[in-house]
Amino acid sequence: MRREDPPSPEGELQLSAADLVWWTGVFKALGDPVRLQLLIHLAALRGGPEVPVHEISDVGVSQPTVSHHLKRLREMGLVGCRREGRIVYYFLGPEVRSILMQILHREQAEAGKWPAVRQAQGAGPAPL
Repeated sequence: MRREDPPSPEGELQLSAADLVWWTGVFKALGDPVRLQLLIHLAALRGGPEVPVHEISDVGVSQPTVSHHLKRLREMGLVGCRREGRIVYYFLGPEVRSILMQILHREQAEAGKWPAVRQAQGAGPAPL
């Protein structure tokens, strides 16, 4: 006898197998603090939509390591780049800025839940 799955709650996000694989890769990519920091730096840009790599490389690791992390973010489609001579400019992928800002800037009531969850899980200091 085949066990049936319980009905999904209304509004539950349904993802295809391909989407699940992609999201797993995104979470793995953002699981590295340097990559997350680079993505946040790009999201916080106020001077324009793109920035030369040397302006976002101050994340506590060497320039080659920054390039490696940016490559991983590029492979996931989270950032893009263009080369102008010897300078490489980076920018957030399509729609990434608005999605990231929605996540990072939740209403105060939602943001207030994060420290309680982190404390209950025995997590360290608050994120950036």
